[in-house]
Amino acid sequence: MRIHLQIDFLQLLSIRINIPFYNSTFSISEGINMNIFHKKWVVLALLTSVVASGCGKTSGGVKEADGSSGVSEEPVSLVLLNDSGIEQEFIEQVAAEVKRKHPSIDLKIYRSEKGSTLDELILAGETPDLIVSYNGKIASYRDKDLLYDMTSLISSRKVDLGRFDSGYIEDVKIASTQNELFGLPISLAYHALYYNKSLFDKFGVAYPKDGMTWEQTLEVAKKMTRNEGGTQYRGFDIGNMVWASQPLGIAAIDYKTDKATMRTDEWKRVFELMKAFYTIPGNMTTGKAKDNFLKDKTVAMYADLSIASELEIAAQDGLDWDVVQYPSYTEKPNTYGNASVNVIMITKASKHKERAMQVVEAAVSDEVQLESSKSGRVTPLLKADIKQAFGINKPVFKGKSVQSIFKSKPVKYPIASQYRSKAEGIVRVKFDEYVKGAVDVNTALAQADEEINKAVAAEAGK
Repeated sequence: MRIHLQIDFLQLLSIRINIPFYNSTFSISEGINMNIFHKKWVVLALLTSVVASGCGKTSGGVKEADGSSGVSEEPVSLVLLNDSGIEQEFIEQVAAEVKRKHPSIDLKIYRSEKGSTLDELILAGETPDLIVSYNGKIASYRDKDLLYDMTSLISSRKVDLGRFDSGYIEDVKIASTQNELFGLPISLAYHALYYNKSLFDKFGVAYPKDGMTWEQTLEVAKKMTRNEGGTQYRGFDIGNMVWASQPLGIAAIDYKTDKATMRTDEWKRVFELMKAFYTIPGNMTTGKAKDNFLKDKTVAMYADLSIASELEIAAQDGLDWDVVQYPSYTEKPNTYGNASVNVIMITKASKHKERAMQVVEAAVSDEVQLESSKSGRVTPLLKADIKQAFGINKPVFKGKSVQSIFKSKPVKYPIASQYRSKAEGIVRVKFDEYVKGAVDVNTALAQADEEINKAVAAEAGK
């Protein structure tokens, strides 16, 4: 930044300006008997101060670098892997902002799929500089020696963490052992209860409302489950019964010991509650629950995470839907389960970490986060105007009660065992056996406990 100043030197001396000098205060007007060298030195100091104060600016909470930042703007190629469920639209929004601010960065973008998985990229010599993932998966990159503590870069680049909801910063740290920050949050999933308005109108039942408990939801499900005209309509499906356990703060496996933790009263409560839904005559899942709701339109209420893109397609095919708060436990109102936090990370393998940080800054900037919110993704930032812009660019959200989503909050994301997914898969299998009457609840929990421990032992022994 260049500033041209024309100042009359004698006029400047006639102005009384107090300048701290070491431990004393000195006035230019009182220093008129100084020799000319000292006078010029003072004026130079003043001009330097004026120029310095005008040469720093911020954009979206990130201080923009000037020529003295030490970050080269030489052309560089960076590899970014989208290893999460976040829509490619967000990645494109980030890429556009990077191109606008840093045209010297060539961002090569891969989606994690056959031919471009993380392992395949590493084998091809294209180890990512950046990975977009989610907090529950961060620990999995430790074995590949890709985790990099971004704390020093965040500090040197003056990225203001105060712009973020502190809870989501903590959720990103679940894989940290020494308070490292391996990434920054860019968006988060949410839990919501979606419902088919046409079915409620058809059967003359009042629409679901915000703040319902699981027991209240069960009663509505009973009213909506029926066979009419040869079509079986189901009142409710949760999709993944494990989600009902999360608000209670329980896990299938202890992250410290990697031992199963299924033989508890809390897990018994979850199994019995969820069975109550699936044993409503006619409410047993047939096929895929999400397809039953979105495509077949035979499920009245469906509990799931963020499914905006799928709702958009379903709405075009005639689904008249709306949304209310996710059901909650009486003792934990307005609380749902784990909200996966999507993160952007710089890898330890990157040879261009400062340039990669410029991509991170773009991803968390107000500009990108506002566009992301307009597209129907929940921002981790605190700014009210960004939050209130949620979904306004998505016609599918027009006239919908989307603000109901924000009336509930997620529980703190748990530190999880690396065997969590395997353990929860076993839990779902045992729950299905229990619902179908093959075993009683205590046997189902005991068998789940045993099978999880066996599976972990086998995996650890490889």
